[in-house]
Amino acid sequence: MNRKGQTLVEFILILPLFIIILFIIVDFGMIASKKNELDNESVDIAMMVKNGKGIEEIRNLYPNLNIEINSDREYRKILISYDMDVITPGLNLILGDPYKIEIERVIANDEAE
Repeated sequence: MNRKGQTLVEFILILPLFIIILFIIVDFGMIASKKNELDNESVDIAMMVKNGKGIEEIRNLYPNLNIEINSDREYRKILISYDMDVITPGLNLILGDPYKIEIERVIANDEAE
């Protein structure tokens, strides 16, 4: 009995599953990395808002980000989002295409003091 052929067939059947799992790991790693990057940028953007820079000037500094600033009497809410394309086939059906990463930062208004 020839076991080499059986091993080859089993390998060919399992290989696509391993490749898809590898792509999923890479996608979630890229999403986590981008979320961390957005969190760091949100601190910079919050400092710019607190120092009085306008929204258009901030958007010019970060052209690939969607930035919204909402204010009320006491607080300013800064919402930063980024649309990320996933590379794993079929994962976009689960996560959405493109996957939207959002970070929200809230700072106190200076006028409220």
